[in-house]
Amino acid sequence: MVKKRRRGTAIVDTPEGILVVSRDNRTFYLPGGGAETGESRREAAIRELKEETSLLAVDCCFLFEYDSFLNSHKVFLMETAGAAKPGNEIKYLAYFNGSNLKVSNTTWEILDLYHLERK
Repeated sequence: MVKKRRRGTAIVDTPEGILVVSRDNRTFYLPGGGAETGESRREAAIRELKEETSLLAVDCCFLFEYDSFLNSHKVFLMETAGAAKPGNEIKYLAYFNGSNLKVSNTTWEILDLYHLERK
């Protein structure tokens, strides 16, 4: 059995759509990343959001857990401050509003759950 990585995943919901990131401009995914030793997944989501997009989390609300093939996600809704710009390993930022971009299967599934919870 494969041990899953503990991942903090951020949803930044804006009027333009949900912020997604990409390394290659082909497939986009939600900001976030693996929790370091001693770090909570909430802390990882906040840290990775800043590293990947330069955004500061001003409010962070836990939404739900989601298990993908490789990751055990804790998903957080983030209210942010600052201007989003690519950082760290990220080269592209975009806003997903349903069908305008190719997103990873995991991102699609997490966003489906997010939209179901918002109803």
